[in-house]
Amino acid sequence: MWFAFLIVFVGGIVVAWVGWRGLTGKLPRQHVAGIRTPYTLSSDERWRAVHRHGGPYLVLGGAAAAAAAAALLPFAVAGRLPLAFSVAALIAMAAVTSASAIAGWLLGVAAARRELGD
Repeated sequence: MWFAFLIVFVGGIVVAWVGWRGLTGKLPRQHVAGIRTPYTLSSDERWRAVHRHGGPYLVLGGAAAAAAAAALLPFAVAGRLPLAFSVAALIAMAAVTSASAIAGWLLGVAAARRELGD
């Protein structure tokens, strides 16, 4: 079970890193990482605007999931976490990460559309 916490930890770090790169304008428009929708991929200006507004949600969600996984990982490695608690914690961390990605997408696109007048 500890391996699942490790995966969530690494995944949270990756989501936060992608969000930070997008927020700071260092994430180039591409089809691998970031908020990839037809709207964002249609121009560099839209890509930057969406990630500038949606990036904070990705950073916070990824950091929250990584922090929770890091806090529980030593207990999982030691075998001190009950199975039901571990499953519930992993589901909660996945929900936080998913919610932050959805919020980054929806709120980022909405803010970019307002900013760019689309």
